[in-house]
Amino acid sequence: MITREAAYKRAMEKKRQAVKEKKQRYNMLLAAAYSANPRLGEIDRERAAIGAKLVNAALSGGEALENLKQHSAALTLEKKLILEKAEIKEPAPDCTVCGDTGYIGGKICGCIKKLAAEIMLSELSQEMPLESSRFDNFDLKYYKDEDGKNGNPRRRMTAILKTCREYVIAFDPKESGNLLFMGSAGLGKTHLTLAIVSGIIEKGFVPVYGSAENLFAKIEKEKFTGENRGAYETMTDCDLLVIDDLGAETATSFTKSALYNLVNTRLLSGKPTIINTNLSMKEIETRYTARISSRLIGSFDPFKFIGNDIRQQKAIERMNKQS
Repeated sequence: MITREAAYKRAMEKKRQAVKEKKQRYNMLLAAAYSANPRLGEIDRERAAIGAKLVNAALSGGEALENLKQHSAALTLEKKLILEKAEIKEPAPDCTVCGDTGYIGGKICGCIKKLAAEIMLSELSQEMPLESSRFDNFDLKYYKDEDGKNGNPRRRMTAILKTCREYVIAFDPKESGNLLFMGSAGLGKTHLTLAIVSGIIEKGFVPVYGSAENLFAKIEKEKFTGENRGAYETMTDCDLLVIDDLGAETATSFTKSALYNLVNTRLLSGKPTIINTNLSMKEIETRYTARISSRLIGSFDPFKFIGNDIRQQKAIERMNKQS
């Protein structure tokens, strides 16, 4: 679990290293140019001598001062032309906003936020299938376009996909709402939440994503062993918390307390949370305390995923291709 601070720190280090390497490459090319063209060294020595004379000329003024300035300008132009012919230019900053300092007006520049987003995506991609869980590869063909007892799967999932896309477009950690995705296993809940996670990271926001079991385990270890220091604070302070597969964890008094504290703290601070679960609303009420279920029912927008298990459909497709 990478924190905002850790991502920004690594982004700043990456920026500084890139600037350093660029400067080193420039200095190597410059040294080669000086070695190949002795005139460059002569120009520097002449300019240094002029610099010393300018001090005295400035005191006396007159035509001598103007001649020295013109001579210095001519030498500067000559050097510039020699270096341009050798295709050597002073390295320009990658970011014209902050000049590669990483800050603008005392605040972190957008270039650092973008780098931090790339770092977070890379980190999360090692833990979960972000690349294969995007909006553009969420295939609606696996949802039947026919009415059933729970409704029309194709129409329902088309609407949910649209909601998820719009959630990312309008995402604001202070304004966005809470989502509760319900439905049987294999219907795309994790796919769409991962697509949301990728989308908000690309916009520069910092989410925390994990299964309920893993998130609660991190909190438990932090509380009782001191491991994962800062894990709970990261979960409560992040721009978006995603709790996947709620209900698959072993239900204990600690996990129920952890869930309540996470949800309630984020509700009080106005920070959005997304929860995925295979449980129905009635099962949520039975499994968790009334305090938890009332918050999920009252403060989360519920979305019921319907259809047939997509993983099974894809497995059948693979088997048919092999036969």
